[in-house]
Amino acid sequence: VLAGAVTMLRTRRRRGFSLVELLVVVAVIAVLAAIAVPAYRAHVATARDAALLKAMTTMSVFQEDFKLRTGAYGSGRFDAAAGDTTLTDAIGWRPSAPDGTVFVVAAAGDASWSVTATSATGRRLCRVFPGRKPCP
Repeated sequence: VLAGAVTMLRTRRRRGFSLVELLVVVAVIAVLAAIAVPAYRAHVATARDAALLKAMTTMSVFQEDFKLRTGAYGSGRFDAAAGDTTLTDAIGWRPSAPDGTVFVVAAAGDASWSVTATSATGRRLCRVFPGRKPCP
């Protein structure tokens, strides 16, 4: 009788997963998502900051050229959505891909200038040039 029961268990087919197995898989996926989503968001934020800093660094070339021609740094604002391009009029700089980011430049005479960039998603980055130091 015992040998027949063992043989029957070996030949019995499993048709799917048990509820416990499915719950374990869902729990593992939830733990992985809890770890991965914040890391992904931090990575995206770092990439957005890098894009803003790249635009600011390109702007610094235009600012230095403007200073060589006029003796002082230029000021202005670039907001394509509002049609405010006083920064482009002043120093000739325009972002390569205006994606809704607003750039505000404040010059401190011929010594330094600061730029505050606010992306369309609300990410804000401020730097003081020369040196790309964070704003106080």
